[in-house]
Amino acid sequence: MNELLIEQRGTARWLTLNRSERRNALSRALVRKLHDAVVDAANDERCRCIVLAAVGPVFCAGADLNEFREASDPSILSSDGEILSRTLEALSNSPKPVLARIQGAALGGGVGLVAAVDFAIGVPEARFTLSEVRLGLTPAVISPFILRALGRRRAQAFMLASTPMGASEALEQGLLTAVVEPEHLDEAIDALVHSLTAAAPGALADVKTLLQEIDGLSLAEARRVTVHALAERRASAEGQEGMSAFLEKRKPSWTPAS
Repeated sequence: MNELLIEQRGTARWLTLNRSERRNALSRALVRKLHDAVVDAANDERCRCIVLAAVGPVFCAGADLNEFREASDPSILSSDGEILSRTLEALSNSPKPVLARIQGAALGGGVGLVAAVDFAIGVPEARFTLSEVRLGLTPAVISPFILRALGRRRAQAFMLASTPMGASEALEQGLLTAVVEPEHLDEAIDALVHSLTAAAPGALADVKTLLQEIDGLSLAEARRVTVHALAERRASAEGQEGMSAFLEKRKPSWTPAS
């Protein structure tokens, strides 16, 4: 069975975890396929955004513990962590906006996937749990992404307590960006895809790069970066086209034909 379904739907590249019999647990093969698919989507002009989804009632149960329990070679375990880290980084740093369609629970590494994307839209029944410490483990590889999503104190409490976080709390704390009823989940995803497609692809990529560059800078340091970014974008072909289209009351060239 194909563990990852890849489908181009209009301007969106859908990547769907397809291990429902294992609650979409992240096997070695699945993580590698997901990494390669995210990188491929980032380099494909047909793709304007990425949708990360899953089949079945669970979004992702985290790492496939059956595989990792059987591994005793430290080099294999390090390799497992390396590819997962690179996959989360590919999602976070993708020049294409990444949306997660969360139809059910996410645990462990599944929470890492949610934290790494740009938009996380879930249903009210969604639950998020980091229970690694109860297994004698730590959520090590996903921790940078949890930290960025929640902030230090909330991330630490979440990891230490191991208690599930409901959808409303996840929305309040910033792990989710929206909560919608199950019957409206695809509608919400489609609306966001449509909105993102109206934006200039290069401008979307530059927004993500800019925020990464200024995170943690002083105002004086940020001024240097942002003034340069403003000048570069206004002088760019996209910037010139966008301003011309606005003044000429027409759609810019990157808007797909109806």
